[in-house]
Amino acid sequence: MVWHIFKKDWKLLWTFVASVALVHWISVVIMHQLGLFGENPMLEMLEDTVPMLAYFGSMFLIVAIVHLDVLPGVRQDWLVRPISRRALLLEKFLFVIFMVETPVLLANLFQGLSSGFSFRASLLPALSKVIYLLGAFTLPLFVLASVTRNLTEAFIFWCGCAVIITTFQSFVGYLAELTHGTLTPVTWSGIGWVGELFRIALVIVAASVILGLQYFRRKTIQSRFLLVVFGLLLLTSQFLPWKPAFAIQRRLSPNPLAGANTVVGFDPKAEKFRLPSGVSATSESENGSRGARENENVVFLPLRIAGVPVDSVLLTDRVEVRLLRPDGVIAYHGTGESLEVKREAPIPDGAPSYQTLKLPGAVYRAMKNQPMRLELDYSLTLFGLTKSFSIAALGGDERMPGWGWCQTKINDVGTAIELRCMQPGKGPTCGTVFLQNDATGQRNPERSVCRPDYSPYSGRFGADDIARFGVNLPFRDAAGLAHFPIDGPKLSQSRVTIRSFEPETHFVRSLVIPEIKLQDWEGQ
Repeated sequence: MVWHIFKKDWKLLWTFVASVALVHWISVVIMHQLGLFGENPMLEMLEDTVPMLAYFGSMFLIVAIVHLDVLPGVRQDWLVRPISRRALLLEKFLFVIFMVETPVLLANLFQGLSSGFSFRASLLPALSKVIYLLGAFTLPLFVLASVTRNLTEAFIFWCGCAVIITTFQSFVGYLAELTHGTLTPVTWSGIGWVGELFRIALVIVAASVILGLQYFRRKTIQSRFLLVVFGLLLLTSQFLPWKPAFAIQRRLSPNPLAGANTVVGFDPKAEKFRLPSGVSATSESENGSRGARENENVVFLPLRIAGVPVDSVLLTDRVEVRLLRPDGVIAYHGTGESLEVKREAPIPDGAPSYQTLKLPGAVYRAMKNQPMRLELDYSLTLFGLTKSFSIAALGGDERMPGWGWCQTKINDVGTAIELRCMQPGKGPTCGTVFLQNDATGQRNPERSVCRPDYSPYSGRFGADDIARFGVNLPFRDAAGLAHFPIDGPKLSQSRVTIRSFEPETHFVRSLVIPEIKLQDWEGQ
């Protein structure tokens, strides 16, 4: 019976299926043609538009598949024919998998193979993508279609959901501003995958319950009610607290003891932080970009971070800040700016670092001269050096494990080397890149390309499953104010050195400063 319904649906929808699959393939071909540097203006215009059309096409296709044998109402012929409801549900699910997910899988597999990657390296990220889309995209639409009678009803339901989501997110954004970034700590962090997996698990539970009610009992009103309830649960899941989510990440550390000797301390004897421009941090914050809050003061706390192993990078995933008055009342609760500490062999352990704290002007003015108690809770990740590569600075073209396919060239204005790479899947989590002349040992200042993402999978929305990343390495200052050890004439004898780091351990540290005056640590 399943095969009979499958053939019937294919006869009715094969043109729709082929059209949506074609749009997905066009999207992948556009990304392939853009290559590493993406210098085709026409294709760059289509880079975002076509993938969006592909996803919209998939949305309508999923609804059309379910609505061929609509569930709500009493006018459906399958209700009086000897058709097993279990067989009907199984057929719809399999048809969606084969006709919506499989073309995406094949298109992404083609993208990886055509870019020169192996079958295994191309297949695993493609599978990860379609599995991710199944939980985050396909199942929610399948459930939504099962509780509606036709496309018009489904569209109205979608619009209602969009209004609710937009309103809720606007309210959350307002609250996040009031709470200084402490309300939704997990969502856009390196451990955001914990909340994401929780939401996908919630979708699977919702789909099991609602589809069971619809296909076996046809309880449309109850199913719609449950759809709203589970939808609200999904929205509120972004309030997942930081500590339990980071505790899960800590349990997954490859080398939990790697950061055991790392210590974070306050260094009151250090000199005040000086901005390169010579402008005070307060005036720069107030007179800077429109995006910056007009009434904001910046404090730079000198820290002494010791115990970081050689050839390691220490990143702060989150810095929770609490300022307390002498009577113990919390005057401010927010988050600090991220901090990155790199340790190479020539650099002494415990070199000074500065923790940036951006405080609302009203809060700062009210307590800048008062002795305050400052508490900082650090969630940290230690990265260890795993690989080191090099590629020619001019016209380089290499394939490197973990970084994929990379090329180099001089930018259009002749001031920097552009390094661009692509890799199926997530790509590297952290790395440093610099220009170096092996003959003389000279090197230009390094650039960090750390993008904390600790998820154990690579699936995500997007045109394909290829991670694209890169960095610009300056060798000439157009204004003539700065000079680099390796400049234009030396590029032919130089190479771009890439040092790749991977997470070794995740851990926490707390720093308490019993008494501090904020005005003592303004930038100069």
